[in-house]
Amino acid sequence: MLVYTRIIMFFLLGMVFFNDVPKGNLFLKGYVILAVILFVCNHFLIISGKHGRISFYLILLDGLLSFSFGIFFPHMSLYLILFGVVAVTLTIHESSKIRLWIGIAMFFVSWGIVMVYSARVMGEWAVFENLISGSFVGFGAVVGSLIRKLYDAQETMDAQYKQLNESHVALTDAHEQLRHYSEQVENLTTIRERNRIARDIHDTVGHKMTALIVQLELARELLKLDSVKAENTLKTCDNLARGALQELRFSVRTLHEDEGEEYAFIPTIRTMLNDFRESTQLEAKLSVSGDPTVVPISLQPTLFRIIQESVTNAKRHGGATICHIKLNCSAEEILLVIIDNGIGTGMITKGFGLINMKERIEEHGGSVTFESNEGEGFCVKVHFPLLERTWIAGKRV
Repeated sequence: MLVYTRIIMFFLLGMVFFNDVPKGNLFLKGYVILAVILFVCNHFLIISGKHGRISFYLILLDGLLSFSFGIFFPHMSLYLILFGVVAVTLTIHESSKIRLWIGIAMFFVSWGIVMVYSARVMGEWAVFENLISGSFVGFGAVVGSLIRKLYDAQETMDAQYKQLNESHVALTDAHEQLRHYSEQVENLTTIRERNRIARDIHDTVGHKMTALIVQLELARELLKLDSVKAENTLKTCDNLARGALQELRFSVRTLHEDEGEEYAFIPTIRTMLNDFRESTQLEAKLSVSGDPTVVPISLQPTLFRIIQESVTNAKRHGGATICHIKLNCSAEEILLVIIDNGIGTGMITKGFGLINMKERIEEHGGSVTFESNEGEGFCVKVHFPLLERTWIAGKRV
């Protein structure tokens, strides 16, 4: 709208000056037409933004044209209206204070020259009329500076919006990358867990099945020689088969969990203890303090295996009838204590099961101690620090 208003002002003022030219003065009429054309051409050159370096000089040219109207029409103060339009243009498009002061100085010099020349030609000082028209120049300068501030504020807002939009795009990309990395980590964790389960099946079930085959071969030979020993051997085979079956049940249950489904940590332990009680008559008591949801998902299968191995050992080697499992969960650490009422032992010999348990715990930065006395059962104490984990290089415990 400002663009069209400026052109309209040039045309209207040009028509006023053109109509005021005496008849027969073709030079002055032609000059008015040429001046209006120059005003319009300069206007489009300035607002195009392609001539930023010379826009100041184009505005000065508009000022000189306005000054010429004051010289050619000394009896009229309308040239100051032209200066007002030029003042608006100068304060909008020029941000340099030096150039602004140059423009102001040139205006006052031009104004003074025109007033002196007009007074000599007309024989009077039209002070009041010049002050009224001159105030329009000041008003135009104020309006132009306000418009300039609005433009600057708009540019600042556009730059900030662009920056925010770029930041939003960058954050969206980062979020997408994090989601992709999270999926990769989840897939790697799943693969690692499946590899661990495969290793467990090989180490536990495979070991028991190998022992079962050996015992079956032995039982076959004893059936011909000693039926009592053969029966005891078959009982051993039965225990090995049941233990291997429990290992397979847990492994298959873990492998068949739906992807993304929350791991039911405590219910899984309770199910395992209930199944073990039905097959062995071992009464297991589970006590949980704190919030079990703080237990990392990667640590939950390990805790499950420790409990499973402990209750199995309590029944198989200690002949226990009661096993108490205490799980303490906090944001700093996980404590697991398993105590049974078995026969105990005065000298703890770490067999395959205890060694495998210890290695599994140390993989997660935890520690384990085994305590037992003759006739006082067996105790397993496991500690997993969650905030800081330490491995001592070269130390074998």
